[in-house]
Amino acid sequence: MISYGPVSCDLDFGRDGVSAGNLYLDHSDDAHAATLVPVPVVVLRNGAGPTVLLTAGIHGDEYEGQIALRRLVHELPLGELTGRIILLPAVNAPAVRAAMRCSPLDGANMNRAFPGSAAGGPTAALAGFILDHLVPLADFVLDLHSGGATGLYCDQAFLCLAEDPVLRAKGIEAAAWLGCPVTYAIPADADYGDFDGAVLARGVSLLSSEFGGGALASPTSVGRAVAGLRRILHWAGVWHGDVAAPGTIYSVPAGRLLAPRAGLFEPLFEAGETVVAGALAGRLFDLDEPLRPPLDLRFPAGGIVVNRYRPALVPAGAILASLAEPRAPDAL
Repeated sequence: MISYGPVSCDLDFGRDGVSAGNLYLDHSDDAHAATLVPVPVVVLRNGAGPTVLLTAGIHGDEYEGQIALRRLVHELPLGELTGRIILLPAVNAPAVRAAMRCSPLDGANMNRAFPGSAAGGPTAALAGFILDHLVPLADFVLDLHSGGATGLYCDQAFLCLAEDPVLRAKGIEAAAWLGCPVTYAIPADADYGDFDGAVLARGVSLLSSEFGGGALASPTSVGRAVAGLRRILHWAGVWHGDVAAPGTIYSVPAGRLLAPRAGLFEPLFEAGETVVAGALAGRLFDLDEPLRPPLDLRFPAGGIVVNRYRPALVPAGAILASLAEPRAPDAL
């Protein structure tokens, strides 16, 4: 039995074969008078070798990664493995079950809760258990995200550039093996509270990703995620299938298109599209004054639209599009 505050698990992570169980969160509130809230975990192990930790569902309304990990459990023969895969397909299980971005238990965003705290509430306790007990077992971590209810991403690797040159180089290499059309690279920040920065601060290599979104389960994005998972496992030395690295376009932030006020937004672009600075991005219509002329919004910079706001009804300050410009790998 291993534990971290109110979270415990009795699964044997060193056992050969296929093992399934739960992390159990001891939590009590109006809906859980006396409940151990389960968070599913699966371990595939075939002898000695590297360990890869695969995670999805840190945000509960992001589905492509959750489906891809469940598919992997059923589609990857144990005999083709050397080493161990630990899968957490619903990291923030309370949010997954409620179809919410943040946990219904405490309203917390798990991707702002790291490094965690045993006494900081249920979300922080789950984050701390994963960081203290599961991340140290891993040689590499791949975290799967998508746009959730309000975002839509072009399929991409999301690369946090570690200060450590070895970890940074490993992340850049992993992004090529994941094989998404685009890799979006930003500096890692250990103080932001996200999983990426916390894992890298522990000296473990990590790559994150964004596949689709919009509360959908895009067949294209799920298929691309499953194929990318297989390539990552091959690259890490855990799976021996015959695959190759297709490469990627590395990019860095170039600008964001914001909604200056609330309204109905008519976009004239799609996620993944390449646009030029000053081009018309869309029109923002007033909700209450139909005769008020729409506001033309133009791209503040050129580049690849790596994500867009999905609902037409937008609040003031909504990020309508994030733009990225290409970079050579050695310039990241």
